[in-house]
Amino acid sequence: MALFPDPLHDEFASWILGFAPYGGGDVGEVEVLATQVTKADDDSFFAAFSGFAETLIEQGDQAASAGHRATARDCYLRASAFLGVAYHVLYGKPVDPRLVAAFHTQMDTFDKAMALGTPPAERLEIPYEGTHIPAYFLRAPAFPDAVRPTILIGGGWDSTMVENHLGMGVAALERGYHVLLHDGPGQGRLLIDEGLVLRHDWEAVVTPVVDAALTLDLVDPAAIVYQPWSLGGYMAPRVAAFEHRLAAVVADPGQMDVGGKLVGGLRLLGLTDDQAARLPALDPDFAATARTFLESDRNLNWAIIRRGFWTNGATDIGSMVAELWKWKLDAETVARISCPVLVTSAEGDRASTDSQDLFDAITGPKEHIHFTAAEGAGMHCEMLNRSNANRRILDWLDDTLAAQRSASA
Repeated sequence: MALFPDPLHDEFASWILGFAPYGGGDVGEVEVLATQVTKADDDSFFAAFSGFAETLIEQGDQAASAGHRATARDCYLRASAFLGVAYHVLYGKPVDPRLVAAFHTQMDTFDKAMALGTPPAERLEIPYEGTHIPAYFLRAPAFPDAVRPTILIGGGWDSTMVENHLGMGVAALERGYHVLLHDGPGQGRLLIDEGLVLRHDWEAVVTPVVDAALTLDLVDPAAIVYQPWSLGGYMAPRVAAFEHRLAAVVADPGQMDVGGKLVGGLRLLGLTDDQAARLPALDPDFAATARTFLESDRNLNWAIIRRGFWTNGATDIGSMVAELWKWKLDAETVARISCPVLVTSAEGDRASTDSQDLFDAITGPKEHIHFTAAEGAGMHCEMLNRSNANRRILDWLDDTLAAQRSASA
């Protein structure tokens, strides 16, 4: 049931509902905010969600002053989530100064939440090509001083460490894994403050993160897992093909050819076989027609024109297609993967339409989990039933790492 009449607003608000089991908000809060938002009015959406976040920050500060650390942390974590949802509707270039300010408040607030953890998180700055990847190392509360399997948790096309923590990190910590949260180029600070965009050769991002993990005394070097989500379903197998210090990776949802999905959509707009044969070069007249159509649809305009152009460094449809053309795995690359891979797909998720292709191409240990609408998990990243997704993904990780330990004993 949609709470917001505008589908773009409803999609972003659903993040809070998905994060509810992990401290990212509650249904009642979203219901109240829905009454404050004008249909298709991004300004009112931003004002409602960011305003509520500011209230939570004030409550958190008051709780912290009174010595109520648990309440303060809860308020800070929720505020971080609401701020992320608030500014996502502002994505695009030129970058809205409200987005920049809200992002900085989000990360400052998230940092306060991380400092109040049990045990507190450790902030990391990981060297990366003349700058630093922002990261946090969080120890499993049940094993704060033990060497443990560690999950490197990353994002996809537009999430930050906040969303990644709530969507995956909290469940992993509760299961006894240490967690290393990190952003990369095209995500969070590296995009918003430094202008760095996404790259198809994502192993160049994760290899420094693995290097950093191996310097931490509590990380089991034989049990490092990489788990992103969304666009990370392409990134994970790509990384595993080149970074062989990983014990396992999770592709949620598995993706073989990101650019191919865009081309499939262009065919629906009239892209001919002759035009397709000349890709990634795109006929200018057709590109203009495609852009007009994309801009007429709020969700597609946000996903491709506003988010895609910004995060992928594109200036028009032609350069966007040329960039995404690189985001493709071939059989030779997939054959390089040596660690176990979990491939997921979801019944109603367009991003997972080639998950089976990826699964079939993997020659080593693998498993495929398909999420359905009947279990309330058929949407992108199983967002409205992350509890289900986390249970099944972490069960697979438990079993996979246990088997590896037994084999090496």
